Amino acid sequence: MARESARTTQVGRKEPSINVSMRPRPLLRLFALALLSVGILTAPGGAQATASGTVVAWGCGGTDDFGQCSAPTGLSGVTAVAAGFSQSLALKRDGSVVAWGCGGMSHTMSCSVPSGLSGVTAVAAGFSHSLALKSDGAVVAWGCGGPDDFEQCSVPSGLSGVTAIAAGFSQSLALKGDGSVVAWGCSGSTLNVPCSVPTGLSGVTAIAAGHFHSLALKSDGTVVAWGCGGRDDVGQCSVPGGLSGVTAVAAGDFHSLALKSDGTVVAWGCGTENFGQCTVPSGLSGVTAVAAGAAQSLALKRDGTVVAWGCGGPAPDNGECSVPGGLSGVTAIAAGAAHSLALVVPPPCMVPKVVGKKISAAKLAIAKRHCRTGKVGYAYSRKHTKGIVISQSRRPGRVLPARSKIDLVVSRGRKR
Repeated sequence: MARESARTTQVGRKEPSINVSMRPRPLLRLFALALLSVGILTAPGGAQATASGTVVAWGCGGTDDFGQCSAPTGLSGVTAVAAGFSQSLALKRDGSVVAWGCGGMSHTMSCSVPSGLSGVTAVAAGFSHSLALKSDGAVVAWGCGGPDDFEQCSVPSGLSGVTAIAAGFSQSLALKGDGSVVAWGCSGSTLNVPCSVPTGLSGVTAIAAGHFHSLALKSDGTVVAWGCGGRDDVGQCSVPGGLSGVTAVAAGDFHSLALKSDGTVVAWGCGTENFGQCTVPSGLSGVTAVAAGAAQSLALKRDGTVVAWGCGGPAPDNGECSVPGGLSGVTAIAAGAAHSLALVVPPPCMVPKVVGKKISAAKLAIAKRHCRTGKVGYAYSRKHTKGIVISQSRRPGRVLPARSKIDLVVSRGRKR
């Protein structure tokens, strides 16, 4: 991948220019990661949550705030998220894409979603580009402005049948329905190895793109890594021997993550770029999704909570490891260079049986099941005393969208 040369420190960041022949100091390498959307991993690659919700963002501390943590007011109906360098992406239930961030970043158009883009099923965010996978298996790319154009936005002609996407620094990846992987980009960059898909690679079910490397998860639960050429190898391509039973992968700037079928997480890489992001918390279990950023690692647990680790050592702590207190109901996560995202979907309305209950108890039962009390009417009843619910508009046991209304009819007692 190309190098950033016009930067003071990660804390005192200037707008970068790219010099592919220069190697930055270790601290200055913390500038990009590419991460696809990650959700309840029922689909490979850019997974999509089964229900829609809202986006919570954290991080973006100091000079790394490009607006990527400022989700648009009123944004809802989101089914997947992706986090890049200066941009955040949200896929909506209607198949449209919303992007925000990129403030002060004149070298990237990764937030400029193409007009009329629709029918999208997955999104991915890289350093200076963004990707969208359409329902017809085609890929759309945008961004790549100025010195950050390594042709990672030049989708190969005729590419089709794609089921998942991933975006890195200078590379874009597509997983096809036949289990093969297509990579493009890396042009003009000395870091072209992330685009060099291993010969004969097949049976792939998920992909991930990091800063200097790419990952593929095979149907047999093993992981294949490539990239990491020369001095860019800090161990993130060195898949642990015997690693198996993997169900999901994530690639950060300097590390790789694997989620195993037993709900545990394995991390490797970090090398000289060790910020604690490879140090998986002791006892971490029940994980359903993982995401890897520049200095952080994220894990989504079965109970809808998020665990973050890393952000230590010489890495600037932008707050991307500081999960907001009380965050719950999360169904998807994404990790960017200096920020983290969570998709929060409220639990569904599980309609309770309230007929025969007092109105006060009925309202309480409805609220506990994440529903709302709708219109309350009154009628005389020979069988029920005054204040008892005699009918409800929703059948008990039904599963409805969160906060669905349940209308009630309450007894006035016997008519005199």
